[in-house]
Amino acid sequence: MDNDSTNKHFFIRFFNEIALYSGQYALFYILMQFCSEGNKFWLNEGHVALLTALLIQTAALVHYGDKIVPRIILSFLSLVVYTILELMEGGISYSLVHTGHLFFWIYTLIFAVLQYISFAAKRQNVRMIVEFLESNINMFIFIFIYFFFDLKLDLQKDVELGKISADFANHKLLIGHFSEGFSGLLNDPAHVYIILGTVFLSFTIAYGRIKILLLSEQIDTLLVRYIGEETRDKLIQRKSETNSMRIKTVILYCDIRDFTRLSEKADASDVVSMLNYYYGKWHETIKRFNGTINKFIGDALLAFFDSKASLSENTVFAVQSALSMLHQQATMNQELKAQGLPAVEAIGIGIHCGEVILGDIGGARKDYTLIGDTVNTAARLESLCKTHNTPLIISDACYVLLDDGLKKQFSKFSSIELKGKEERLTLYGLNHTSISPFA
Repeated sequence: MDNDSTNKHFFIRFFNEIALYSGQYALFYILMQFCSEGNKFWLNEGHVALLTALLIQTAALVHYGDKIVPRIILSFLSLVVYTILELMEGGISYSLVHTGHLFFWIYTLIFAVLQYISFAAKRQNVRMIVEFLESNINMFIFIFIYFFFDLKLDLQKDVELGKISADFANHKLLIGHFSEGFSGLLNDPAHVYIILGTVFLSFTIAYGRIKILLLSEQIDTLLVRYIGEETRDKLIQRKSETNSMRIKTVILYCDIRDFTRLSEKADASDVVSMLNYYYGKWHETIKRFNGTINKFIGDALLAFFDSKASLSENTVFAVQSALSMLHQQATMNQELKAQGLPAVEAIGIGIHCGEVILGDIGGARKDYTLIGDTVNTAARLESLCKTHNTPLIISDACYVLLDDGLKKQFSKFSSIELKGKEERLTLYGLNHTSISPFA
C-alpha cells in the first residue's frame, strides 16, 4: 500500500470516528468553549489538554478500534482527562454533580455499551437498532450542549451585570438545578424550533445510515457468494487499490470427469443443482484445511493454500483436503441420487506448489485471480489423472514437503517434460487403497 493511499484511508477513518462515534461529546464541548472564549481558548491549558486527548483517542481508535476491548478502553481517554481537569479545578464534590461532567460520563458509558452490542450482535435488526440509537444520541448531545452553552452564557451575562454571584451561577449548572434552567429555555419558540429541527435531522441521518448499513451488508453477501469469504477478507485487509503480488503457494486443481456427457443427458437445472451441491461440499472441505477457492471454471475449480503457515504445512493441507474430497465422493453421490440428481462418476485432482501472481486481471470488470506456470502445471497434473488411472497426482515439489505418513500413500510415476521448461517434472500418484478421511 503506498503512502498516499495509507494517509487517505487514515483520514477517512479518523473523520468517521470523531464525527460519528466516540468523539462527539468532547468535540461539541470543545467547540462550545472555543465559541465562548475565542482565541483565549488556546491559553487555557485544560482545554488544550482535552483537545489533545481527543485527537490521540481518535487516532488510537482508528489504529486499534477493530478490536472491541481496546475500543471500549480507548473511548474513555478524553473523559478521563476531562475528569482529572474537573477534579483539579473544582474538587470531587463539585465534579460529581456538575451537569456537563455527569452527562459526559453517561454518554461515554452508553456508547461503550452500544459499541459492544454492535460488535457482538449477529442479527441484522439488532445492528440497525444500535445504528439508529447512535445517530439519535449524537443529536441529543448537540441539543444538550447547545442548551448548556446558552444557559451558561445567560448566567455569565447576569454575573457581569451584577444580578447574581459567580458561585450562584456555578450552582445553577449543577445537576439538581439544571432542569430549572432548561425548562425556562423551552419558553423560547426559537429553542423549540431548534429541538424539533434537530430531532427531524437526527431521524433523517439515522435513516440514511441504516440504508447504508443494509446496502453494505447486501454487497458483503454478494461478495461472499461470488468470490468467497476468504478472498473478500484478503481484499479488505489490503485496504487499498488492488495491486498484483507474487506469492509462494500450493495450487489444487480439481475437475469432474466426463462432465460433457453427463450434462448432455441431464436437465440443465439438475446439472446446476449437482454442481452447486458438489462445490458447496468442496468449499467446506477446502476451507477446513485453510484453503481458498479462487474460482469455479465450469466443471472445475481452482483453489490455493496460502495461510500464514509454512509452504510445507500448506502442502500438507492441500493433500489432506484432496484426500477428504475423494473420501466424501461416495456419500455425496448417494445423497445426489436420493434427490434425483445426476451423480459424478469420477474426479481428478492435481496439486503443485511454487510461485504465482495474485492480482486483478481484466479491464473495467476485473477478476481477482491466480496466474503463472504453477497454476498451469497443477491443471496439467489433473489432466494426467485419467492417463495414469488415479484420482490424484502431485508434483515432486509437493511430495518432498509431505510427512512420511502421507508419502506412503503415493507411488512414483513417470516424469514429464513441461513446455518451456528444461527440467522434467516427476509425478506421484495416489495409491488406490489410500483414499482415507481427513475430517
